[in-house]
Amino acid sequence: MSTSPDASLGKDLPRGHHVVHFLSERPEFVGVGPATAQRMWDALGEDLYGILSEGKVDRLAEVLPRTQAEIVCAAWRNQKAVTEAVAFFDRHGIDNRSARKAVDLWGDDALAKLRENPYRLLTLCSWTEVDQVAAQLGIRPDDRRRQVGAVEAALYERLDEKHTVTAKEALVRRAQKLLGVTPEEAGHALTAAVEDGAAILCSGGYQPAGAAYAERFIESRIQAALDSTGESRDLIVVLPTRESLSAFFGRFNSRAPHALTIEQERAVAMALSNRFSILTGGAGVGKTTTLRAINEAAGDFGVHVHQIALAGRAAQRMSFATGRPAQTIASWLWKCLKGGSETGAHTLVIVDEASMLDLPTLYRILFHLHEDASLLLVGDVAQLAPIGYGLTLHRLVSSSRIPQIELTRIMRADEATGIPAVSRAVRNGCLPRLPFYASGRAGCSVIACRQDEIVEAIEKVRDDLQGEDIQVVGTTYAGPAGIDAINTYFHRYNAHGHVRLRRFAVGDPVISTKNDYERGLWNGSMGQILAVYEDRLTARLEGEVHEFTVDELTDRIDLAYAISTHRAQGSQWGTIIIPLSPSRLFDRALLYTALTRAERRVVLIGDLLLLERTVRQPPASLAREVALAL
Repeated sequence: MSTSPDASLGKDLPRGHHVVHFLSERPEFVGVGPATAQRMWDALGEDLYGILSEGKVDRLAEVLPRTQAEIVCAAWRNQKAVTEAVAFFDRHGIDNRSARKAVDLWGDDALAKLRENPYRLLTLCSWTEVDQVAAQLGIRPDDRRRQVGAVEAALYERLDEKHTVTAKEALVRRAQKLLGVTPEEAGHALTAAVEDGAAILCSGGYQPAGAAYAERFIESRIQAALDSTGESRDLIVVLPTRESLSAFFGRFNSRAPHALTIEQERAVAMALSNRFSILTGGAGVGKTTTLRAINEAAGDFGVHVHQIALAGRAAQRMSFATGRPAQTIASWLWKCLKGGSETGAHTLVIVDEASMLDLPTLYRILFHLHEDASLLLVGDVAQLAPIGYGLTLHRLVSSSRIPQIELTRIMRADEATGIPAVSRAVRNGCLPRLPFYASGRAGCSVIACRQDEIVEAIEKVRDDLQGEDIQVVGTTYAGPAGIDAINTYFHRYNAHGHVRLRRFAVGDPVISTKNDYERGLWNGSMGQILAVYEDRLTARLEGEVHEFTVDELTDRIDLAYAISTHRAQGSQWGTIIIPLSPSRLFDRALLYTALTRAERRVVLIGDLLLLERTVRQPPASLAREVALAL
């Protein structure tokens, strides 16, 4: 065993391949890659732990250059909390990548907290993993910590299914299954969880503490905004009067191609007169025109506007449509954390595509928003529910207390294509008769084929429409016509004769899959591969050129011949191709969202009976159980 005097570390030392992985993946261990870490382990074996912990630079210098040995020993000492967590996780068979997360959550006390109650790990690991750790630490099956942990695990399972509240009967059944006990004993476990604050009682059942806190916080902030609406909050801000708004509308309408409708004028007045409000409407009803008017009016009344949206392309469209800056929600939150995006009574924050706001995201927006600032949510409640858990916009529109306006008059100039009419019909659960696709046909059309014929049919449409703005928007990643299969097929076709790096070749369309603050890229930013080298590639994303090393390709960018409807939300293309593939996520809301991404043409390819069933059935994605209410 290790020669380390640290008893806790010596007791829980990781085995060879784990320490090799840890040393090579942490940037603090300068110059230590997989080969160097393996060489250290091969030369020193388990003595390596004691050498690092005691800072025996001379011994380590037998394997590494002395300067590097000094750096590695110092980094190990600085990473003591993480290394102990790595050792603990490895000893109990848990992926040591969770060690850093544990230290981020609990700091230097992480290991002590986990030994005190291993069920704290449920925020990071599965019930099975955590229950095994607890057993190894000697926790008995009837221990109160285990009972409470099972109830928490059941609530977390429901969060994974997007629900924030669980009825008592359902929660007891899940806890009973996890504990392997009688319903009565599971009921006692629920009582213990409530007493410990792990399960929060609400009108619909029980909630995990974090979701309950987030929903109550959102409710309280909105309630406070509603209660204070109409108060003068700042000497700089001039609250609009009916006369001043009328004068503004006169000036705006004299310059605009089309005068604002009564609905749109009411929406402008609402946004500027209320601390919290909602603007909704289906495709083509003039939401972006209304946003442009709100921005101009805000300037006239001394209000500074922050425009934000979930996806990079949605923010880009928002900026183009209004002529004012817009950014992603992630970018705005990052600036708030860094103190670079202050808000106050003179501020209006507009969130576009708000139907996609999950509970944590709306919580973070309100947390960083000054209590005197105003917030306007803009969206379409028939579109997709959020990817994350909870329902926000869809639930808030049901409140009669919140100022809100639904735009209903169709304004979009592309009404002649027939796409808005088809979208509205689908929104209402009706599928009109659609023509079969013919070369160059605009509007909405279909191609009937088997699942294994969809990709070739997509290729024929793409070939027919060469040079046009086309995007495949998929309903699932798996299967013969899933997003992964489509991307693989067209990448292979494009890569013929090109240098390839991993899955990428020159000319491949790509999408950013995570927020990258250093590069200024956000989840959903799109572009194209420009050049490929042996160990890196360059790509233009949202107009800027970026370089990615081979190690960054796995989790930062992906092919984008086809993208998910969730990633497409907030963006538009000239032509949208929708492969009709069965999926538990494919419902009316997803189809409607995909249809509304198109400006001139939609081609639906696949099983037309699946299409009819999907339109007729109520959207499952909007049936989440949540406790958010006013």
